[in-house]
Amino acid sequence: MGRYQRKTDRQSWSQESMAGSIQEVLEGNMGYRRASKAYSVPQTTLERKVKEARQKKLSSEAAAVKMLGRYKTVFSEAQEKEFVQHLIHLEERLFGITLSDLRTLAFELAEKNNIPHVFNTEKRMAGKDWLYGFLKRHPRLVLRYPEKTSIARAKGFNRVAINAFFDLLDSLYSKYKFSPNDIYNADETGILTVANKPSKVLALRGKKQVGTLTSAEWGVLVTAETCVNAAGNFLPPMFVFPRKKENPLLMDDAPPGSFAVYHESGWINKETFLVWFKKCLEHSNPGPKKPVLLIIDGHNSHTKSLELVNLARENNVVLLCFPPHTTHRLRPLDVSFMAPLSTFYEQETRKWLINHPGRCVTIYQVGKLFKAAFSRAATVQTAVKGFGKTGIYPFNRDVFPEYLLAPSETTEKPLDNTSELKQASYNGDVEHQPSTSSSETMPTIETQPFSSTFNISPAVVMPFPRETESIIKRVNDKRRGKTAILILSPYKAELVTIERERSGKKNKQKRALFKNITILLLLKIKKQRKRKWKNQ
Repeated sequence: MGRYQRKTDRQSWSQESMAGSIQEVLEGNMGYRRASKAYSVPQTTLERKVKEARQKKLSSEAAAVKMLGRYKTVFSEAQEKEFVQHLIHLEERLFGITLSDLRTLAFELAEKNNIPHVFNTEKRMAGKDWLYGFLKRHPRLVLRYPEKTSIARAKGFNRVAINAFFDLLDSLYSKYKFSPNDIYNADETGILTVANKPSKVLALRGKKQVGTLTSAEWGVLVTAETCVNAAGNFLPPMFVFPRKKENPLLMDDAPPGSFAVYHESGWINKETFLVWFKKCLEHSNPGPKKPVLLIIDGHNSHTKSLELVNLARENNVVLLCFPPHTTHRLRPLDVSFMAPLSTFYEQETRKWLINHPGRCVTIYQVGKLFKAAFSRAATVQTAVKGFGKTGIYPFNRDVFPEYLLAPSETTEKPLDNTSELKQASYNGDVEHQPSTSSSETMPTIETQPFSSTFNISPAVVMPFPRETESIIKRVNDKRRGKTAILILSPYKAELVTIERERSGKKNKQKRALFKNITILLLLKIKKQRKRKWKNQ
């Protein structure tokens, strides 16, 4: 019984110790008394187990199994280990199962393997007592709330994409010899006047709903552009306020050195990012003998600006782009800085509401609240940890364990960005070096599941989900980001082509609009003449 409370201390010895003592006696290395004292097991029990092992020709591990009472587990210890491993593999692929699914799977596994059981045949699922006992025997398994991960991120974070990025990074390190002070990562984050996730508060146990005060149902968005280098130095942030005209009051008590730009949407775009980049040049101070590496994501405001690429080339700034849908693992600011910044900002917002009862947080308070949160989150330790955990600095292409790449194996189709990544790695200025990763660059092909403990393995009863057809509409290739060195001539030529096509399309639209307006004017003049003739 899963919730049965033991009333004696019988068979309280360790099964591993008993197996070791049995092995010593069977091999003749020790006698019963010496083995029982050395392994802290009862001598009489040891004698009985050794006798049973000799008669039935059992291994020491099989003979050491505890048999107390008439109840036995449905699955053997080896079967449960394989069962647990399958559950872990399902979770690694982002297909973790619930407790109800676990009980159903246990029933199906017992039925298909003809294992005697006392499960509920009407509901076709194992009982709660079996569930409690199973979880108690395997404390590695716990019930957790999973984090949402999009299909694009699950498929995008694959070995091919990661190796392509680190190949480019390795080649840049070999050529430019960057110091940690010259390796930068930039990222923008949305700041709302209403915090996304409130902190936990003390409340009465059993109360169904616990509330907290906020300024409004939905907040106003302000974008903050942040940047840090591998040595732990943060640059002053830039704010993008949702306004058309400049208002100095919005920057009252903002972080020292920070500045503001204005756009009606509050989002970053090519023009506002270019303003920030010019400020970044002042702080990083690149030069002919001091190259600077800036690692950014594949947003259009970063990768589709010809003016940005030209300015970077003129100032000896190397722009490196992350592979698409990998920034949640590869971007240092995402890994170590953004979460504490969001938490501290929520705490500062809550403090402000307590100290100013009856008032609401508006964009005029964003600068002050962000300053308090930024000063707490922007530490040297946080920045250095972010670069280390992503393998960017110190350089480590094998920093990600294999289980993080398991979700990308859900699809049997070739990876979407393989051709893009190969194309991005071709360059004439930086020598491309082959990958030295110990991991394979191509996804492994799984064979038919084999089990040494089950006739029909858990992987057959509940196989790993596999995608055979693409269910996501592919974005236009011209808009897709890709890992690339943006200052190289091939990439610049591609941007020039895109700009020409875009300007040609705009001119064509203008000509069509002018033609339509001309036709409308001629028709209007014709109608006026007809009316004039009729009146005469």
